[in-house]
Amino acid sequence: MIERVYLKEYVTFDEVELEISNGLIVFTGPSGAGKSVLFRGILSIFGYFEGEAKVAEALLNSNLDLSEYGIEGEDEFVFREVKKAKTRYFINNQAVSKKSVKEISRLFIDYLSVRSEFENILEVLDKIGGIDLSQFKREFLKYRELKRRLEEIEKAEVEAEEKKEFLKFEIEKIEKIAPKEGEFEELMQIKKDLSRLEKIKEKSNRVAEIFNYEDEVYEFLEMMDEDSEFFSSAMNELRVVLEKVEEKAEFLESIEIEEVLDRLSSLQELIKKYGSVERSLEVLEEKRAELHKLENLSFEKEHLIEELNLLEKNLLKKGEEISKKRQKSATIFKEKLNLYLKRLYMPQADIKFERKELGIDGIDRVEIVINEIDTNTISTGEYNRLRVAILAAKLEYEDENKSLFLDEVDANLSGEEAMSVAEVLKYLSSKYQVFAISHQAQLASLADKHFFVSKEGQKSYVKELSYNDRLQEVARIIGGKEVSNKAVDYAKELLGEKDG
Repeated sequence: MIERVYLKEYVTFDEVELEISNGLIVFTGPSGAGKSVLFRGILSIFGYFEGEAKVAEALLNSNLDLSEYGIEGEDEFVFREVKKAKTRYFINNQAVSKKSVKEISRLFIDYLSVRSEFENILEVLDKIGGIDLSQFKREFLKYRELKRRLEEIEKAEVEAEEKKEFLKFEIEKIEKIAPKEGEFEELMQIKKDLSRLEKIKEKSNRVAEIFNYEDEVYEFLEMMDEDSEFFSSAMNELRVVLEKVEEKAEFLESIEIEEVLDRLSSLQELIKKYGSVERSLEVLEEKRAELHKLENLSFEKEHLIEELNLLEKNLLKKGEEISKKRQKSATIFKEKLNLYLKRLYMPQADIKFERKELGIDGIDRVEIVINEIDTNTISTGEYNRLRVAILAAKLEYEDENKSLFLDEVDANLSGEEAMSVAEVLKYLSSKYQVFAISHQAQLASLADKHFFVSKEGQKSYVKELSYNDRLQEVARIIGGKEVSNKAVDYAKELLGEKDG
């Protein structure tokens, strides 16, 4: 139950502080005073609307389990929103996301705005029948993912032949060149060596002439009583170098320079396209893998179709079982719904089932009809009374204590019809906390707490009414600005002298 609401600097309201109890809480006041604006301000604390107040706070008395949100269990929860550069949300001083606030609030708040959607009837029927859709939903999500994959394969198949030919062409081009890691650098070195081969040979021939003077060097060192070992070692190393030069020269002379240049040209073509020889080899493997995948599409498709057919068969079977349970639930719900419709002076309703394409909630499309008339075409007054009946019948099967926010749910109704709605809401308020905006005296007269919203200039105000104030407000609703004695008498009749 919401026990207190506080708003500061919210649209046309400077400050609002409401002490709230259980039961039926009604807001009345002239059109344009700010009743719906005030509702949105309260609901924004719980994530239903964008926060516009500088500070907004609500005290909730509840035994909610919010451990999954990291909030420790307490008997009271303070929901707060603070707007500076952006709006931030807190529960018991712990920062939470707006998404989390909305998820949590759905546990204890139902909100019906003017001409809002009906309750999700399938969810109501599932709750009545104790139907758990969690496994069905998991299997359906898998089924949907497999269908998506099958569509991708079928789309790929259309382009596959052309793409396969292109991939084969690309693979063949790389395979024909057959590049090897490090080959380009090696060939560039050979090209460089070939360009200076003659100079190297010429220089090595001149260097070899030193051996003609080798004996004289030995004689000189002996004459000088010097050790000749260093010279002998150096000459041996020089012989090794010259032998290597000779071998390299023989190797280079055996190479066809045109072949080297052609090979380099082919490798440079790959480098220009892929960035390097190594990358061209990576691309080769990637294209081979892609070609293999395309060539195996038919096998994967066949396997997918087989898996899909089996999964669809199981889902349809479960869907049929769920549908039968829902139809039993519908019989129970319809009986309860029609009891409320009778109290609301509405014709009896029927719940019609139509089979639809397999979806995450099964195979049922459910519609409530009144006298075979589409509920989208009935009058606003009938629509609102039907919403009240659906909500009332649904709440019969809920254990949670909820707060219901109803915006002008009794709009466009005659006196008798308005009273019937008021009486149903009063009955619901024995179990739930009901917040209602109304322009009807009947609902206002049954309020456990009655708040009046007014506007002076550009500022809006809200206050709780005493009995005498309520009497005057109900009389105003009945008679307009000029409150007659007759309107006051009728207001007293609605309120009951005992309330005074």
